[in-house]
Amino acid sequence: MKIKNILLGMTMLAAVACNEASFDVKDPQVSTFQTAYALESAEAGTFALTFNANMPWYIVVSPANATSEVTDIRVTPSSGEGSLRPITVTVKYGANADLRREAIISIVTDATGAAVRFSQAGKNDPTEIKGTIQTPYAPNDLVKDMLADKIPTGDVYIRGIVSKVKEISASYGNATFWLTDDGVHPDDDNAAFQVYRAKDFGMSNVSSENLLKVGDVVTVLGKVTLYNGKTPETQQNQAQILAVNGVGTPFGAGTEDLPYNVGMAVNRCQETGTTNTEELLVKGVIAKIKEISPSYGNATYWITDDGYMPATETSVLQVFRGKWFGGENFTAEDLLKVGDEVVISGTLVNYNSTTPEMNAGNKLVLLNGKTE
Repeated sequence: MKIKNILLGMTMLAAVACNEASFDVKDPQVSTFQTAYALESAEAGTFALTFNANMPWYIVVSPANATSEVTDIRVTPSSGEGSLRPITVTVKYGANADLRREAIISIVTDATGAAVRFSQAGKNDPTEIKGTIQTPYAPNDLVKDMLADKIPTGDVYIRGIVSKVKEISASYGNATFWLTDDGVHPDDDNAAFQVYRAKDFGMSNVSSENLLKVGDVVTVLGKVTLYNGKTPETQQNQAQILAVNGVGTPFGAGTEDLPYNVGMAVNRCQETGTTNTEELLVKGVIAKIKEISPSYGNATYWITDDGYMPATETSVLQVFRGKWFGGENFTAEDLLKVGDEVVISGTLVNYNSTTPEMNAGNKLVLLNGKTE
């Protein structure tokens, strides 16, 4: 009798399983409900990760950079069958006693996959001054501060991903759009940061209605306000769009009084091709350093208009084998760092017709506003 009951139970379970799995997986689908989980607490905890997967899946947790420790990030269950219904797993993470860490949580199948980004604050994180060119405000952080009546004064730098565009008007010369940390727009507009009627680089009028789009990384500089006590935004016509994906709208004359921005320098390189320009001045922010060599006395690095380094190096300006002030040699490897604002004098060229570059032998004119 017991055997009959067991066989009957197994038959019923098989029928339920067949009913659940009886869908077409010729078109495998995996998608997540969120793209990022940013934790501002260094303490241990858990959160629910929900995703869709219509075929068998498993979870892989991997570090997003070389310094992130992820062995204490565990997902339960870590594998399962496909389903037509949303699937929820529990992510358990330990306390982070070091610096902020980043991880990628991947949902993997034999055919396709999806991933979310996990970040967690660390107990040893340095205290940052928010809103500088080196540490621009994250939109979500700025919204949180402003709604808590901690409204920054003066001009602040804000960098985020465009989540929604309301209007880019060449007629009025300004643009209105929203920024979030991950590019996902919330149901309530006021939960994102609104860039309201901002000007273009150098406070010039916006002239192109294709200036930016959803998904672009944008840095804005200007004054902010809590409009009507509930809408965090830039003050009308009191902010400028410094860069879209690291590059600003072309601006400047290449002179000491009005150096080129990176956008103008890249344009000039592409116009000139492999023929050197005359000596020009370019202003930008160091976004990546390849090498500072005291042995050879030079440095190779990339500059952008806001310090953000896009994935494509050839979309910004490479400073190739540059010299120190007055054309002197670099004598130490720590004389420059990412986030430094520089003005450089040299000639521009589109090296190999692919790489916008300031030629070897260029020299520093200003470093963070100083001449030495």
